Amino acid sequence: MNRALKALVVGLLLTGGYLGVAHLSGGAFWTVGLPLGGDRGLLRRISMDFLEDIQFKDFVSAASYHAPELIEAVDIPFLIQRLFQVRPEALDVMDYEVVFAELDSSGLRARVRVRVRVKLLLDGRLEEREFILYFHRDTVADPWYMRLEDSLRELTPDSDRAH
Repeated sequence: MNRALKALVVGLLLTGGYLGVAHLSGGAFWTVGLPLGGDRGLLRRISMDFLEDIQFKDFVSAASYHAPELIEAVDIPFLIQRLFQVRPEALDVMDYEVVFAELDSSGLRARVRVRVRVKLLLDGRLEEREFILYFHRDTVADPWYMRLEDSLRELTPDSDRAH
């Protein structure tokens, strides 16, 4: 009986330690489905859900991660085509992972770097791309909203400014 109690205590300590590290890592470690990691963990989960929607071509659901006033205006297939230079239906998202998630000092802006491995169905090439998803919210109590347009925009010089 004494051995069983010691084994149980050690098991609980190891499990608690692992879950504590998973929480402090911002949800970077597997958490058995528990919502650990605070805002960084939440952003990781949102990004993974978004990438899953892209993988299964559910562009309506993928648009739902944007602010309510932008959902109707966001054109996910166009943005995907700009990123990969191929129409979304000719793209097979094979694998994806979150590289890191970080928040700014105010806790109102965040970015999540993701790595995506795709197969281009037109010629069978495999490609790997990394890009950053930007998120924002108005107050720390508000939900996070994605800015995919900002994440995938091309940098062009502003004609009104000196360079």
